[in-house]
Amino acid sequence: MNNKVWLFALAVLVAAGAVSCKEKSRDFSADFDLQGISSPRASITVFGMKDSVSLDVDNPERPAVPVADGKFHIGGTAAEPVVLRVSFSGDERFFKYAGRGYFPNKASSLWFVASPGMKLSVSGDLTGKNFIDLYPKGDRENDLFAKLSSTLFPLQSRQGDIAVILATDSTLTEARKHELEAESDRIEDECSQIRHDFVSGNPSSVAALWLMEDMLIRRQMETAEMEPILEKVSPKYRDNYFFRTVFNRVQGAKASAVGQSCPRLEGTDVTGSHFDIKDLRGKYVLIDFWGTWCGPCVAGMPAMKAFRDAHADKLQIVGVAQGSPEDQWRKFIADRGIDWPNIRNGEGEDNFVAAFNVQGYPTKILVGPDGTILFRQTGENEEFYGELEKMLE
Repeated sequence: MNNKVWLFALAVLVAAGAVSCKEKSRDFSADFDLQGISSPRASITVFGMKDSVSLDVDNPERPAVPVADGKFHIGGTAAEPVVLRVSFSGDERFFKYAGRGYFPNKASSLWFVASPGMKLSVSGDLTGKNFIDLYPKGDRENDLFAKLSSTLFPLQSRQGDIAVILATDSTLTEARKHELEAESDRIEDECSQIRHDFVSGNPSSVAALWLMEDMLIRRQMETAEMEPILEKVSPKYRDNYFFRTVFNRVQGAKASAVGQSCPRLEGTDVTGSHFDIKDLRGKYVLIDFWGTWCGPCVAGMPAMKAFRDAHADKLQIVGVAQGSPEDQWRKFIADRGIDWPNIRNGEGEDNFVAAFNVQGYPTKILVGPDGTILFRQTGENEEFYGELEKMLE
């Protein structure tokens, strides 16, 4: 073998080895040994680029792992860092129940960052706790996430406790109610300051980028405030899902404001046909961002359909569904007889929730015949269709 052939073969082997190492480095694992939990399973929710993660679970549609004597293992592969939420449905004391429902609270679950190559070993004791007072550490990303959550979650847990007391304790005096409400308001102010300080001080981290998206969704920060913080994010993090989503939301807030041309909206509809909102030019289009899980979205559909039917000559509805498994989405549409185009929200350039800066459900956006956004509203109220009526006259 001459030198050139030998060097070429060596280069191929080195490249193959590098690829192999890169693939292996995508593995992540987290081993937990928790005292004080009785749940037989730990349910997992992925936040981030879901398609980049493969969890070692039996049912990817409802990811969960068995728990034995407080011990469980979460592992898999990830192409980029994601945030995992772990919930113990068998331990009801962690949830803020009021009657049959409960107040959503991040402190009811365990959170950590799963990154390519990550290995965590976490132990703790939750005996006597009414929230998950446990914050995994072990690498830079999780150390920063723990710095945030260990400060924020106990406050949010107390705020949840107050909400339960106010909703369930009929013996409270008016004076005591005011005290609790004032305490909750003080906690919210403190939480707001913690969130703002954290994203401003640690912009180049998965924790901060995850929090930025959450804050925008919950309207805890305006997109204009977020823009200068994004400029401080290092290039290393700019390909991450959370950065891209926050960036798209910031841009989407401007691009989808009233008076702007409607952003791109296209995809495969429920019938399998290609849908493009541009094909509806010449008609008014009501874009409905909804989900099968969203009670107000579902409750408002009959009124929306009736309004469409009354203006069928010049108005079309387009549904954009978020967060529902495809089979559930299809069944819901068939069962309800929904007869307008419907597509599912996607990721990347097909994340229309971000592109239109949707911050709550339902969000309805009226687009004029020339493609200009005329009106947008979040939530359901009786005045909405009166406003639309004026615009269609």
